Amino acid sequence: MVSSIFDYAITADSQLEATTKATLFGAYNSVTGYFQNVRNFKDDESKFKSIMYGTGFDRSQVAFDLCTDFAKHDNEALKLN
Repeated sequence: MVSSIFDYAITADSQLEATTKATLFGAYNSVTGYFQNVRNFKDDESKFKSIMYGTGFDRSQVAFDLCTDFAKHDNEALKLN
């Protein structure tokens, strides 16, 4: 999943715009874009459920929280100890 999100981040046209490329918003947008545009779901209902309150939602929330912490604390947010 991480590799697919990274691939999306460096290849999707929307990720190469000035507003997203190499920005925190771009990092967050890569995660949400992966679930909305790349990941395969068995049907539209499964996709909807994942994005609204399932795995897609959970991963998007974690990405948002990490980006927020990074914006507030810079590199200190990435230290685990």
